[in-house]
Amino acid sequence: MNDKAALIQTISAIPYSDLRPPSVPLTCEINAASLVCLLGQQFSVINVYMQMLAGTNEPYTGSVNYADSLLNNSDKNDCPAIAYLYHNSALLSVLNGIDNVKVPALYHQLASTTQIDKEVYALVSEFEYGADHLILPAFMSTLQRRHLLIVRAIMLKPKILFIESPFSNLDRDQVRVFGQYLSGLVKNKNITVITSNANLDFVRSYADQVIYITTATVHVFNHWETFSDFING
Repeated sequence: MNDKAALIQTISAIPYSDLRPPSVPLTCEINAASLVCLLGQQFSVINVYMQMLAGTNEPYTGSVNYADSLLNNSDKNDCPAIAYLYHNSALLSVLNGIDNVKVPALYHQLASTTQIDKEVYALVSEFEYGADHLILPAFMSTLQRRHLLIVRAIMLKPKILFIESPFSNLDRDQVRVFGQYLSGLVKNKNITVITSNANLDFVRSYADQVIYITTATVHVFNHWETFSDFING
C-alpha cells in the first residue's frame, strides 16, 4: 500500500451491535485515495464494521479517529466528507435519473442550476454503458441505479465513499466494467472507496487494503498476495 495520509484510524474498535457472538476489535489505518475492501463470512457482521468506520454507529469500545480534513469540511457548504450507500439505498421513484442526481447539489446550493446541470452530465458520462438516464428508476437496470446512486453521492464531493455490496445482482461483464469505474474514482478523483462483500477479481485487481472479518477474528492485509495466502492456506 502506498504512503498516503491516513483518513481513518481505529484502535481496538468494536462496533456496537446485538451480534452474537460478540464482535472482535479492529485496529487499522485507512489512507487517502485508496481502495479498501471489507470481506468475510457474514454480510451483517461486515456491514456493522463498515458503519462504525463511517461514523454512523459509535464504537462500543476502542476508538475511531478521523483526519482533520474530514472533520473540517466547511468549504463544502456543510456537505458531509463521508458518503455511505447502503445495500438497499434507492433513488427517488418519482424523478428520472438525471433529476435524482441533482437533488443533493440543489439542496446544498453548491452552484447555479446551470452549473449543476453541466456537472451532472459530465459525471454521468464518465461511465458509458448505453443507458437512458431520463427514465424513472423502476425501468432501470441494477447497474444503472447503482451508478446513479454513486454519482448522486459524489456530487457533494466526499473524501470517502462507502458502498455496501457494490456487485450484488450484476453479471460478470457488469462486474468488470463497474469495477473499473470504482477504481477510477480513486485514481482520477482521489476519493477513498471502501466496499463490503466485493468480488474477488475486483479485490485482486484494485484493492490497496483488505480487512477480513469473521465473528471470531479480524485480519488486515495490505497486499493481495498475503490475503491470498491466508484464504488459500
